[in-house]
Amino acid sequence: MQEKEKALEAIRNLIAYYTSDFQVGNGYTGKQQLVYLTPPQAEIALRYEVPIGVRASHYTVMGTTPGKPFRYVTISDLQNLERWLAFDSMEPLASIHAELPRQIQQKLREFILQIVEIEHPEQIPPQKPAAPILGLHGDIFNLLCITNRTLRQAGQMEQAEEMWRRVLESGDSYKAISIMGEYVEFDEAYPSTAALKTGGLRGDLRV
Repeated sequence: MQEKEKALEAIRNLIAYYTSDFQVGNGYTGKQQLVYLTPPQAEIALRYEVPIGVRASHYTVMGTTPGKPFRYVTISDLQNLERWLAFDSMEPLASIHAELPRQIQQKLREFILQIVEIEHPEQIPPQKPAAPILGLHGDIFNLLCITNRTLRQAGQMEQAEEMWRRVLESGDSYKAISIMGEYVEFDEAYPSTAALKTGGLRGDLRV
């Protein structure tokens, strides 16, 4: 028990070190890929004072900073998190705060996973396989099929079926990409495939 507490305290100190220069920003962010958190991971992030937020799922037309067309809400407690995630206009998952540098976002998620391993080892998610879809512009269903195939090839059949169902129920291309990111790491598309389509995201998930 004492060793467990020492390990958690060491992680807490590392989190404080990596977030010591954090500043909230102006409440808007770009369309960059974020480091998303499951609900239990978001709860741990709040307990250990990891900065997190929720991004809007659609562009904001007025009042934004150039290059930052999405509203981004900083989250300070669980009640606030639940309230913002309930809005259809927001993404379905919280993320490590977008104002942090990318490498620090990834480092903080590693710390959260270490905390999960210590506190709740039964909740450790399976390792996310890499799906080759970055740079691939085209039909959202094509991206969905690639992600589904990647999970099945990694032996994650249940995750593939769950991801497929959630994406089809999302009814929104941007939410669909967010959901896929919960199950796979986005990797560069194969050059021969990426060159096939150049029209941007297409496809309608509404049924």
